[in-house]
Amino acid sequence: MAQFEVNRSTGAVPLHNVFEPDSLSKVQSGIYNISNTYPVPAGIDPVLKYQANQVRHALSTQSMPASKKRSAFMPQVLSGFSGALNEGTPNDNNMAVNNDSFVVSVLNTFIRVYNTNGVFKKNWSLEFFPKDPKASSPGVGTLDRSYDPKIVFDPVANRFIIVYLEGSESTDTRIMVAYSKTNSPLDGWNVYQLDGNPFGGKVWTDYPMIAINGEDLFITVNILRDNTDWRDGFTQSVIWQLPKSRGYNGDTLQYNLWSDLKYNGKSIWNICPVQDAFQPGKEGMYFLSVRPGDKSNDTVFLQSINHNFSSGNAEYSFKVLKSNKKYGLPPVAPQKTAGFRLQTNDARVLGAFYVNDKIQYVQTSMNTVNGRSSVYHGTVQYPDAALPEITANMISYDSVDIAYPSIASAGNKVYGRQSLITFSHSGENIFPGTSVVYYDNSGNYSDLLMVKKGQGIINSFIADTSERWGDYTSIQRRYKNPNEFWITGSYGKNTNAVGTWISKISINDPSVGIQSTAEKQMQELDAYPNPVADVLTLPFIINNVAMVQIQVYDQSGKLMLSLTENQNPGQQKAFINTSEFASGIYFYTITANAQLISNGSFSK
Repeated sequence: MAQFEVNRSTGAVPLHNVFEPDSLSKVQSGIYNISNTYPVPAGIDPVLKYQANQVRHALSTQSMPASKKRSAFMPQVLSGFSGALNEGTPNDNNMAVNNDSFVVSVLNTFIRVYNTNGVFKKNWSLEFFPKDPKASSPGVGTLDRSYDPKIVFDPVANRFIIVYLEGSESTDTRIMVAYSKTNSPLDGWNVYQLDGNPFGGKVWTDYPMIAINGEDLFITVNILRDNTDWRDGFTQSVIWQLPKSRGYNGDTLQYNLWSDLKYNGKSIWNICPVQDAFQPGKEGMYFLSVRPGDKSNDTVFLQSINHNFSSGNAEYSFKVLKSNKKYGLPPVAPQKTAGFRLQTNDARVLGAFYVNDKIQYVQTSMNTVNGRSSVYHGTVQYPDAALPEITANMISYDSVDIAYPSIASAGNKVYGRQSLITFSHSGENIFPGTSVVYYDNSGNYSDLLMVKKGQGIINSFIADTSERWGDYTSIQRRYKNPNEFWITGSYGKNTNAVGTWISKISINDPSVGIQSTAEKQMQELDAYPNPVADVLTLPFIINNVAMVQIQVYDQSGKLMLSLTENQNPGQQKAFINTSEFASGIYFYTITANAQLISNGSFSK
């Protein structure tokens, strides 16, 4: 049993603002007291840099041994376009796509909205969120140092959530949380701010990560001391747990705040929430942490919050696991121009998902065979077991350094092992860009697909040879189309600046990309009649005996109805009495043995 400490505090914050993108047209021209400066990232620790590059030099003449069989199923690029633009800061970009037609790209202070054909719709700075023509009270204070945005699409409520940071010192450190009021990011946002220094002292909040389940939003952050970098100044990582529906409704936002997360007296460093591949997902949330600053380690902290906020009795626990393969601090990556390199940060877990009793996760690491910055891809088998097993592979290439991976499930309710992994690439003979690989159900990786090739080196932020590359990429499977994936990453422009690229990707694996004719026909049938007056019919199909659950939510995310029945395989129809439902839009999900098989919306 792991020896751990934990503290849970509760609280609430009011709605601070209602932001309407159309209000931007009412902003008067003038000079506003908003700083254009951003937190200057610390350089790479010279000792760690020396150690990593000594290993690279010693192994520079070696090659990787022959890898196991490659997957025959290559990802395919369907389309691509430039995302949110900001060439002067590290390219920390994120993206989400909904089930309708909106793609939202966020990068540091900027948000940019497109349709799924790449047609630009609107953009604005996240620093405009406090500029409310309705003068809501108490309002958001001036935002002059906004950064590290993360965005997620919630298919249960059909809404977006954006989380980003304001300030980098104890006198001003806030976590900004914005909930879209409808399925459209252009229809307005409910804006809240959480205290980035909730316990007092000379500390501030850095590096958010987010994930959702059917009811809650989870935010993890690192708390650092003033005037220090992310290594020397680390004090602890904390977890915020917030019910989503209150944010969508504009109500007072309640929360659990989990802190003092320690093992043997030491704070667990950098916590990655594990996104359930299918929504609404299981109750609570898994989390993963490693020892990201170590030159070599095999320790993994598997953490869990077991219940949703609404239960009132959520508890935190964790297990200390050992992987079969060591991870380690990655070396800086070379660029095509000699002497110019790209920072790779550390070996923290950068992305994870859960499906079919397995967690897959990715982190940047050192490949000790060829000395390259590589992607460590791990799988946790049966996370609820007393001692789950971890197996891992190293995705690596002799002539290319790769870093900042993110991962999405690419399986279905029958085959659950597949995943799609995206990351940044660079090398002595290739400009920085964005790539993707497919991991199939047999445990094989596809060949590397370069989604966006660079046009020049990146040298736009730091006037030295260790340029910021960007601290994350992102990937999302589109919920209404399981063979459609959207990724965002960076590339070097021909001006030696950094650019953002968004791409739509598909896979050609028949086990997930092709359905039987009967199944496809049934799943293409929507709820009817729509609009509905009294009784709604939901057609679906199951292939095996299963416990079927049907849930209906209103626009705020409130659960209106839940049916659970054991059903035999075959074509099915569910009848939902909506006579007592108020007029409005509703959303439904159908799961079989806790796996999503159909979802959609209807109106009354």
